[in-house]
Amino acid sequence: MRKCLIMLVILMLSAVVSAQDTIVLQPVEVSAPAIKTDVAETTMERSVDTSVIKRLNSVSMSQLLIQHSPVFIKTYGPGGTATASFRGTTASHTLVLWNGFQLNAPSLGQVDFSTIPVFMTDQISLKWGAGTSANSGGLGGVVNINNDEYFCKGLIVNVKQTYGSFNTLGSFATVGYSWANHLLRVKAFRTSSDNDFTYINIGVIPHQKMKQKNADYVDYGMMPEYQWRFGNSLISIVSWNQKSHRNCPQIMPNVGNENTVEYTDNDFSRNYVSFKNYWNTGKIEVKSAYFRENQRYVLNTFTDIGTLVTSMDSKNTANVFHQIADVEQHLYKNWKLNAKIQWDHEQVESSDYEGVKKRDVFSTYAALNGNVLKNIDLRATLRNDIVDGKSVGFFPTATVSYSCAYLKGLKISAGYSHNYRNPSLNDLYWNPGGNPDLKPEDGRTVDGNLNFTRDFGRFSVESQAGAYYSKVSDWIQWKPTSYRFWVPENVSTVTAYGADVHLKMNYNIENWIFSVSGNYIYSHTTDESDKQLIYIPLHHANAFADIEWKGWSFSYTMEFTGERKTSMNDNEFYGFRLMPYTLHHLSFGKHFWKLDIELKINNLTDEDYQAILWRAMPGRSYEVAINFKL
Repeated sequence: MRKCLIMLVILMLSAVVSAQDTIVLQPVEVSAPAIKTDVAETTMERSVDTSVIKRLNSVSMSQLLIQHSPVFIKTYGPGGTATASFRGTTASHTLVLWNGFQLNAPSLGQVDFSTIPVFMTDQISLKWGAGTSANSGGLGGVVNINNDEYFCKGLIVNVKQTYGSFNTLGSFATVGYSWANHLLRVKAFRTSSDNDFTYINIGVIPHQKMKQKNADYVDYGMMPEYQWRFGNSLISIVSWNQKSHRNCPQIMPNVGNENTVEYTDNDFSRNYVSFKNYWNTGKIEVKSAYFRENQRYVLNTFTDIGTLVTSMDSKNTANVFHQIADVEQHLYKNWKLNAKIQWDHEQVESSDYEGVKKRDVFSTYAALNGNVLKNIDLRATLRNDIVDGKSVGFFPTATVSYSCAYLKGLKISAGYSHNYRNPSLNDLYWNPGGNPDLKPEDGRTVDGNLNFTRDFGRFSVESQAGAYYSKVSDWIQWKPTSYRFWVPENVSTVTAYGADVHLKMNYNIENWIFSVSGNYIYSHTTDESDKQLIYIPLHHANAFADIEWKGWSFSYTMEFTGERKTSMNDNEFYGFRLMPYTLHHLSFGKHFWKLDIELKINNLTDEDYQAILWRAMPGRSYEVAINFKL
């Protein structure tokens, strides 16, 4: 496998050298591609503000999405798993791409956002509806994470240290140098916490005030990166490497059982090389990646005298190869064609499988968009996937957008999308219970959006309102059997519909900068029993306000999560629903010289709540951060 990667890099570099005699553009043009993003495409996408990414670069991606996006995050708390629910779907229906490569684990089919440090990212954006058509799996939506092109910046030094409640430490550093045509940059981080906060345990009678045990964690990683720009071409080589060890605390009713050892160990190495070439009317990008991930889960229980009662040691290693060729070309007038070919090879060796399991997916994709009339954009796409030599089918999408001629900044769009998700390898091959006869989940969505963006001098506004209706056929659900293990089946059709509203406003006057933003999301997701699916709230929202003045800053963040069901059985004795909660956070900061100092107060009102049934969550906590940047 390693030899294949080396040969691919050599072939790409050879192609670059052979193409140098045809270069006609100046180097400065590489950072400003000629391709103009069409209106129809931007109505299905939203980028996270770069100022938010910089402010929250010491937290995990889960915390950023909770506070600044319409995505609902199901979190087990600090150091615990955090998965996404986009537009009423489950974690497996949210696709996560890093520079175009899928991060969803082939075994589980989902991504733990608590393992993605914001610090390792430069750009974050969200796509939904027809905007997800370029890849399979994003029935709910897509989270895009990208590295920036970064030239002419000189010496790069950025160091940040944080310390907070429960002995929570974070160390972050970026060092490197950015020349006119070269970039060499290394990012590294380490976070850890005792995570021993005090909470009220309502899982025992009488309720007791307790300190959480066996919940400490440590994460650390490094990302070296090299970019070389020459003529109208760009080569990028990036390697993202990370490890974590996380102990797992007992759930509230079981805290008296201290004869348990439970933890997870994870490490991964994600590596890619890409070559881009631009010309006057288009570009081509060829890239190759190799991802390797090791996961281990250990659970041992003992008697009071130390005798081993149960033992579980689950290990799996995933090796994934991605090969992508992507072309964009302007056609007649303002029409643009995008075509992509992709091959993904997945291979998992697991203690829970019989033998090594493999899967190959070959995809072809094409998109055509342009103005059919002066203010009307049309975007149509078609994708075909071949899985292990068998065609899954053709999946079309179409979006029509109208830029209002009478109200500047107003855009109206409507779209239809057809997508699917392959069963995960766990669904197919878990032993015991895997079902190799599972069908892919098939999803169809119609949606509409209103976008309004306008700049009024010192005041600017960005707003969006959207509604959607989708159906997913052959929904995969694990069900219990009479043999005391669970089996996944294509059990039902799930219907999801809802709406979301986004608003962002900025006002600048003299030395003052005021910013306000927020999201409200309504998600109604039911199966054929007409019951809301578990852990998907009907309502959730967030809001953010920021004031800056002469280097001083003050910000307020609110996050609201509505009621959630935890069981489809309303007669279950233990609470089958989680009550709604609202969290408030404050931060104060000061910038002087090359330093930024910030104080954060999380969960200001010391709210007692549960995000997951019987999982303790921290109350009020504090954090101090010092950042030095050249």
